[in-house]
Amino acid sequence: MSFDIGEGFDWDKIKEDLEKAIKLEKDEENKTVKLFILEQNVEENQMVGGMLKGEEEMKKGLAQFLGKQEPLECDIEIDQEEKIIQMKFENAEQFNQVYELLHEMFFGDFFKKMLEAMFGAFGRMFGKD
Repeated sequence: MSFDIGEGFDWDKIKEDLEKAIKLEKDEENKTVKLFILEQNVEENQMVGGMLKGEEEMKKGLAQFLGKQEPLECDIEIDQEEKIIQMKFENAEQFNQVYELLHEMFFGDFFKKMLEAMFGAFGRMFGKD
């Protein structure tokens, strides 16, 4: 069962804006993921801005999205001038999980599904489907 939160949310526009804001690359051989920030003020974007503040915040935020208690074990370099974030992993499983998560966040329906789940849960608390 899903909860329709379509009112007030133009998901196609949100998705289009995210796709224009970020370019995502992965390097299997070196287990690195690169985020290229294409939009000037993506840090102000409510959906992703908080996660892009700094290395430790990113490690904690991504770990939480993956359901982990401990921050990720990776090296993160943030080049503010070039607007590039590079994450290097030792662990192939974490590398793949983070890439898939970021891909789903920026190019999939991650935020829509998350909000639908939240609104669905709270709706049931108040006796609504």
